[in-house]
Amino acid sequence: MKKMSLFVSAVLMMLTGLAHAHGPVRAKLTATITIDAPAAKVWDVIKNYGDMSWHPDIKSVSGGGNDKGAVRTLTLQGGGSITEELKSHDDAKMAYKYKITDMSSTGTIKHAGQDEKIPVLPVGNYAAELSVADKGGKAEIEWVATYYRAYVNNNPPAELNEEAADKAVTDVLTTGLEALAKKLAPGSSAKVAIELKR
Repeated sequence: MKKMSLFVSAVLMMLTGLAHAHGPVRAKLTATITIDAPAAKVWDVIKNYGDMSWHPDIKSVSGGGNDKGAVRTLTLQGGGSITEELKSHDDAKMAYKYKITDMSSTGTIKHAGQDEKIPVLPVGNYAAELSVADKGGKAEIEWVATYYRAYVNNNPPAELNEEAADKAVTDVLTTGLEALAKKLAPGSSAKVAIELKR
């Protein structure tokens, strides 16, 4: 009996350890804003995959085009770059999907005896969809991103953990949607709603 209780205790301790030391878990972050502007007018501003001049964090874009497989490279205001591939583009549905294929890094840190690069966006396997829908004459803009944290092993450093990934993605999406609201509905008090699922 004593051996059995020791075995059960050992199994419970092992399971508790696994719960705290897990690998990356896929996140889905949805950012939504509704603004007082026609959906078609909003789509006109964001539909060109090679133009992100509406996003204040993007300094310039090279490449683009609205055909599947088109590649664009974003140069960021704070330095660094992100390369993305267009997965689909649908004018009728006012939506496009894309995926990050490459990123520059902001430097390296030492973690668990290894040098780890810190990407400009601390995520891995990032894909997103940007869409506009008509809601009674107003435009609902939705930006959905799915991603993992940047560090693939257990016990990530703070710079590459889930919290860092969530904060960075939230900042990118919120900043972009707020900028669209200011551009297309000046004086708007619309706020971005964030939903995070894991």
